[in-house]
Amino acid sequence: MFKLHLKLITIITVLLFIVSCSADTEESSLIAGEEFTSTNIRVLSIDTFAVAFSTMKFDSITTSSEDRVMIGKYTDAAMGIMNTSAYFKLSPSSYYLNNEAVLDSVGLILGYDNYYYNDTTQVATLNIHKLTNKLSSEDSYYYNTSAFAYETTPLVSKTYFPTPNKDSLYVGLPYNFGAGIFDEIRDKTITDEESFYQQLKGLTIRPEDTDNGAVIGFSTASEDTYLRFYYSIPDELETEENTYDISINEYYSHIESDVSGLSLETLIDQEDNLYSPESDHISYNQAGTGYVTKIEFPTIKNLYNIGDKGTILDAILYIEPKVDSYSDIQPLPEELLLYTMDQNNDFASQVTNSEDVVTATLTTDNSEFNQIVYAVPVLDFIDQKLNESPETEDALILISGDYNSTINKIIFNDSEKSNFTTKLIVTYAIYE
Repeated sequence: MFKLHLKLITIITVLLFIVSCSADTEESSLIAGEEFTSTNIRVLSIDTFAVAFSTMKFDSITTSSEDRVMIGKYTDAAMGIMNTSAYFKLSPSSYYLNNEAVLDSVGLILGYDNYYYNDTTQVATLNIHKLTNKLSSEDSYYYNTSAFAYETTPLVSKTYFPTPNKDSLYVGLPYNFGAGIFDEIRDKTITDEESFYQQLKGLTIRPEDTDNGAVIGFSTASEDTYLRFYYSIPDELETEENTYDISINEYYSHIESDVSGLSLETLIDQEDNLYSPESDHISYNQAGTGYVTKIEFPTIKNLYNIGDKGTILDAILYIEPKVDSYSDIQPLPEELLLYTMDQNNDFASQVTNSEDVVTATLTTDNSEFNQIVYAVPVLDFIDQKLNESPETEDALILISGDYNSTINKIIFNDSEKSNFTTKLIVTYAIYE
C-alpha cells in the first residue's frame, strides 16, 4: 500500500494547494484497526485529480465466440449508420434420407434469443444470399471485419416486423434451392461434408439498404436455428409430414459502422486516440464495433505531495453517461468490466482485486439531482500506478461482458461536460 512520511505542516500547506479548486474536500476522524490504535487519524476526501477521456477503436474483435448472430440496420445520430449481417456454414448431422422421400418445402428457422437494440416497431428485411466461398479461418475465429463473397441476387427476401420476445422466425426458401440439396442427399450424391459444401458453401443474411429500425439477435444453437426440409413418402398408410434438419456449425456477425461526418471518422488505426476536448467533451463506447473509452489520471502522482504518514483507503471514479444518449430501446449496461490498455492501445490485463474481477456499476449519484452515474472502484489501479517501476502509460477501459455479441453504446461526459459529476474521489488517511 502506498504510504508517505512528511511533517504535518507540509501536509496542510500542500493539501490546500491541491484541493483549492474543490469545495467538496472533506476531513474527519476514524479508528482504522489495530495498526492505528492510539493514533490520531485525519481522513481526506480529494476530488480534484484530473480525469482524461479519449476514444480509440480496436482494429477487429471476435464475433464468433458467442451463441448469437446479429442482423439489422439503423442510423444513430452519435454513432453513424449501424449495419450488421450474419454469416454461417451449415452441416447435416447425417447424410441419409429414405429412397422414396419427396421434398414438399424448405425453410430457414431463425430462433430469437431476446436481444434487440433500437426500434423494433419499424419494418425490416432479411436478404438471404448463398456464399460463393465457404467460411474458413486460420485461427479458428471470425471477426466483426471478416468478409466472404456471396451471390449478388438473394435466394429470397423476407420483410417482417421483429418480435424478439417470440420463439422464432420462419423464412420460406425457393423449392429449387431445397431440391438441389435434398435430392442429392437422398440419392447418395452428397455423402460427407466436402460433397455437401460443393452444393452449399454457406449463407449470409443481410438487411436491406433502406432499413432503419433495429439490430436483432438470433440464437445459433442447433435446436433454435436450422435449415428444415419438409418431405413425405408416397404410398405410406398414414399421411405424415417428415422433417430433415441441417444445423449451423460455424458463424459470426459482420458489423459495419459508417461514421462519415462525425468526429469518430478520425480513428483510422487502433493506435489513434480522439481526446474528449476534440469531440465536444464526450467519449464513446460501443460493443461490436470496437469503440472504447480510455481513462487516464494524469495528475494522480500529485498525491506524493501530501505529507506525513498516510494510506489510500479508497478510490472511486464516477462517470456520467450523456443524458440524451440512452433510452428504453437503447439501454445502458448495468455493469462494466475493467481492463487496462498499454501505450499502443493493446489489451494489457483485466483489473482484479483480492476477491474477484472489478466491475463498474450503474447507480444513482447521492446528490440532490440524482444523476445516473457509473461507480468505478479504481483503488487497485491507482495503487498500482503509484507504486509501479518503471512507470508505464497504461490506461483503463470499460467494456460490457457481452461486448463481442451486442452493439450497445455508452456516451460518457468528461468532467467539464458533466459539470464535474464525472470525477475521481480518493479517500486518504493521514496518521501520526
